[in-house]
Amino acid sequence: MPADKQILFGLCTTPGANWREKVEEIGQLGLTQIALLPTALKPDERKVLYAALAECAGLAIPYVHLRDDFTVAEIDYLVEHFKTKFFSCHADEKGYAFLDKTPKYNSVIFVENFANEKRDKMFTPELFAKHQVSGICLDLAHLEEAKQASKRHYKRLSGMADKFTIGITHLSGVKTSVLYKIFNKTYVDHSLDSLNDLLYLKNYPPHYFAKIIVMEMENSFLEQAEIKKYLETIIK
Repeated sequence: MPADKQILFGLCTTPGANWREKVEEIGQLGLTQIALLPTALKPDERKVLYAALAECAGLAIPYVHLRDDFTVAEIDYLVEHFKTKFFSCHADEKGYAFLDKTPKYNSVIFVENFANEKRDKMFTPELFAKHQVSGICLDLAHLEEAKQASKRHYKRLSGMADKFTIGITHLSGVKTSVLYKIFNKTYVDHSLDSLNDLLYLKNYPPHYFAKIIVMEMENSFLEQAEIKKYLETIIK
């Protein structure tokens, strides 16, 4: 894998995920860097998470996915205490409203694509220009799902990926069983069961993999360590 790219372990907080176990693993595995995706945590819950992470000596969090209830003060805290350099938000009304109220950090907040054509209606060059978007957080699993569902939608998303800077890349598993292929559908899985669910990544060009690559997975960090080794062999 190119030396200028790094794959970060992802601490996801989707409903049912146990982030406390992940925090314990940070010390057990001696991790010094992780990515943080506090998608399901409200402000008070995030404070508890930050306090736990602060106990991990020397931990840096280069990338954080933002919710619309974040504040500039909270981002300032992450930058100061965890050396966070990059963020992302969704391409929807709340995401753009957040960008508009945080011009201080616009240059390091990247906008993430969805998989659904209807939800991606705001993922456009015009809105990027209006809200001063600096680049894309490209979710390749969502892109693969779009590829299977709608050639028109996939062509538009890939065109955006070719046109704009890709600052962050998200990776998850994609299941493509015979049944799903019959109905031209895929299933994005944030809890990886098989390395085969990452084979779709071989079909994407090198520039779709940003310098910061995030494993958006609920798997334990021990499992992510093995997944990372595999990813390093297929990301060229």
